[in-house]
Amino acid sequence: MRTSTLLTRVWLLVLVVVVAGCVGGCKRPDRLLSRDEEVRLGQEAGDDFEREHGRDYDQRRNAMLQRIGRRIEQVAEPPDYPYDFRVLADDAVNAVAFPGGRIYFYRGIFQALGYDEAQLAWVAGHEVTHISRQHACRRIEKSLGYELVIQLIFGKDTAGQIAGLVAGLMLQDYGRDNEFEADRMGVEYAHAAGYDPTAALAVLQKFSEMQGEDPSDFELLFMSHPGSTARSDAIKSHLRQRGWRGKYFAP
Repeated sequence: MRTSTLLTRVWLLVLVVVVAGCVGGCKRPDRLLSRDEEVRLGQEAGDDFEREHGRDYDQRRNAMLQRIGRRIEQVAEPPDYPYDFRVLADDAVNAVAFPGGRIYFYRGIFQALGYDEAQLAWVAGHEVTHISRQHACRRIEKSLGYELVIQLIFGKDTAGQIAGLVAGLMLQDYGRDNEFEADRMGVEYAHAAGYDPTAALAVLQKFSEMQGEDPSDFELLFMSHPGSTARSDAIKSHLRQRGWRGKYFAP
C-alpha cells in the first residue's frame, strides 16, 4: 500500500472518530440537516414509500385534499416548505408526514371521516405540524445522527442511501409531547384556514370508536399515540382558552 493512501485512510479514520465523539458529547449545532437536505431526503423517502403503496388518482379525493392542503399550508409556520399533499391507493385509515413537506393521506381516511372537509383539515394541520415544527426531521437526526453527519461531511448522497430507513421511521410514534403539540397546532391551523376547529374532537371520537375494531382497519394513525380521552381533554382546554366554539364543542 502506498504511503499516501495509508495516510489518507488514517486521517479519514481520525476524522470519523472526532465527528462521532462530538455527536456524542461535544457541543454541536442544534440541527444536523440543512433545509435543502431535509427536503431532498423527505422527497426521496416519500418516493420509496409511494412505490410501495401506490398513488390514488380519484378525482374527488385528490381535489378535496389539494383544496384543504392549499388552505392549511398558507397558514402554516414557517410557510416556506414545499408542501405536497398526495393520496395513497391504500384503504388503511392513516396519514403520514415526511420531512420537508410531503404528506400522504391513505384513501381509507376519507371514507372513515365521511369526506368531511373540516375533519380532514384538522388531520392535515396535525401532519403539517410534524413538518413545520420539524418533529419528523429531528426524529431522523436523533435516530441516524452518526451516519448523517459522517456522510454529509464526506459529501455522499445521504438522502438516496437512507431513504428506505426514513420511510420506516415516519410510521413510528412521535412521542407524547410532539403529538399533543401537533393536535394543538392542528386546531390552530384549521381555525386560521377557515375550518371549524372543533372538528378535531369528531376525528378523535371516530378513532376511539375504531380502536374496538380489527387493528388492520385502524392501522397506525393514532394507535401508538396518547389516549384519545387525554387528547380530547387537551383540545377542549385549548378551545376554551381561545374562546372558540363550533359544531362539536360549545363551552
